[in-house]
Amino acid sequence: MSETLYVRAHEPRTADRVVNELLDREHFSPERLHAYGKRLPGGLRVEATRWRSTALAILPGAVVGAVAVPFLWLVVVETPSDVATLALGLIGAVVAGGWSLLHERHKDSPMNAQKRAMRHGDLLIAADVDDRDRDAVERRIGEAHPEVDVLGANPGQRA
Repeated sequence: MSETLYVRAHEPRTADRVVNELLDREHFSPERLHAYGKRLPGGLRVEATRWRSTALAILPGAVVGAVAVPFLWLVVVETPSDVATLALGLIGAVVAGGWSLLHERHKDSPMNAQKRAMRHGDLLIAADVDDRDRDAVERRIGEAHPEVDVLGANPGQRA
């Protein structure tokens, strides 16, 4: 069996070093590691997801909805009045922004407990570790990188 071990790094370079150490010294395969962060290091050798704040999660959908709904109304029905265009844009922004937020929250679920740290630029590394190796891997990461926070299997315990 395995579980996910979470490590929080305060700097992108540190996260890159921890990932490289897990890949090279601990012999993890890249598929067993994932990084989440606002400022991801370039050349990271594992899959990474850019974390976005709530406002940035809503923005793309809201912009698309605000433009698309009035345009579709124009194409399908008729030329809307100024007030109708504004109302359709607002409806489109709310609906599409809400959809974006729901989609983003589903994607972000492993690190929602670490929001404050992520907002300040910290990165979260998720490593799929065999149960029998977990304590040893935690200890080695902690000894080799005292500048990181080894959060263990539950990142919600420390914010």
